[in-house]
Amino acid sequence: MRTGMRTMVKAMSLLAVLSVTVLLLAACGGKSTAEPTPTAKVTVPPTAEAEPTKEPGVPTPTEREPVVVTVVPVTPEPVTPKVVLPEDGEMTYTAVYRGVKDYGAPETKKENIGQFLYRFDIGGTEWTLPIDNSETDADGNPTYSIQNRLKEGYNYRVSVKDKVVVGVEEIPDTAAEYKSVVTGKAGERTLLNFIKTAFMPVGTTLYVYGGGWDWQDVGSSIQARTIGVSGDWVRFFNEQDENYTFRDRDDNKELRDPTTSYYPFGEYNEYYYAGLDCSGYVGWTIYNTMETADGAEGYVCSSTKMAGKMADRGWGHFTQELMKPADDASAGANKISADGRIPDLKPGDVVSIKGHVWISLGTCDDGSVVIVHSTNGHVSRTGQPGGGVAIGAIGLSEDCEAYRLADEYMSKYYGEWYRRYDTHLCSPDTYMKIEGEVAGRFRWDTESGKGLTDEEHVQDMTPSEVLKMCFKP
Repeated sequence: MRTGMRTMVKAMSLLAVLSVTVLLLAACGGKSTAEPTPTAKVTVPPTAEAEPTKEPGVPTPTEREPVVVTVVPVTPEPVTPKVVLPEDGEMTYTAVYRGVKDYGAPETKKENIGQFLYRFDIGGTEWTLPIDNSETDADGNPTYSIQNRLKEGYNYRVSVKDKVVVGVEEIPDTAAEYKSVVTGKAGERTLLNFIKTAFMPVGTTLYVYGGGWDWQDVGSSIQARTIGVSGDWVRFFNEQDENYTFRDRDDNKELRDPTTSYYPFGEYNEYYYAGLDCSGYVGWTIYNTMETADGAEGYVCSSTKMAGKMADRGWGHFTQELMKPADDASAGANKISADGRIPDLKPGDVVSIKGHVWISLGTCDDGSVVIVHSTNGHVSRTGQPGGGVAIGAIGLSEDCEAYRLADEYMSKYYGEWYRRYDTHLCSPDTYMKIEGEVAGRFRWDTESGKGLTDEEHVQDMTPSEVLKMCFKP
């Protein structure tokens, strides 16, 4: 029985060992006993990238320094969302003003200004929008108050309501630094101060037809009703060079290109702010002599009528006679009239001729006249018609005293201007010619207190004495 038991125990032990072996093979992924193991020998071909034989001193791939790969994240370019103006409601945007749409085109003219569209760069998208012109003056005429604050290339906060511009606010830019060589004092009603004030824009303000007039070309611009030299004039001067022309390149109409010109081709003053024409300049000079704050009524008017308008205000006297007989003291060789007469012009006189107005600095002994004015008659040193506010001379040749004085002071005190422009010699046949009933000479009343006082006796000085007094250190 014991022998039977031992035999049974041995059988059971062998069965247990076989069970564990099968379980271990299954857990290790081994084949099951039902799948016989092949008995044939299998030869494995070498791989295509066999490990190279190690040479002395050459590290195997596993012995080399690991290669460090730096992954630089790529930042996508920022995408500016396209500005979409709402169909209704009011929003304010930061914008750059780009000008009237289709400037210079035949249909873009003053009689159609109620239908103009205006270009604004808002967030990189150009929008052409109408402007609300509902604001009117006492006579019911549109004031165009928004247009009179818009200047090409300037930044604004633009209020848009129902896709119509209803307001603009200029975002101040870095002002161009400029200090006048000669400085007048706002509101000081003296003849000396009037002349000093007239010198303030000299050499830094270019001629722009309609400059100093408002956008609609009926009165004074904001700049002509502002105390001091406008930063807009200085900025525009600095943006230009000796190739600037006020209208036509090389004074050739066939080269006329409104896209590069600052002339008011549509009979409205798109570039009213950039510089001064002759009447804008004299109007600004009067304003800065008579007023002490910005925004009062302006003095810009027709150049031909300006001298008479000044007399109408009770400030002085008007005449159409500009000449007087020469006396022994003025018997020089450079008379500017055929009969030997000389101009009857004193410092501070304002003279209106057909289409132009200028300020006299007095008559020299030889009969030539020193003047200060804004004119497009200057020709730059590259041959372009342009110019602006400068000291000039009326005389027969560059040998006259007035030309020598004008050239001396422009070259000495206004270097950048003089680099661009020669001193301008004006023809007596044009500048001393009075046509019609409204042109003539205005002279300040310095006695009654209605005009300007003259404690320094400037009216009795020569041009040389006036220049020395104004430009003294």
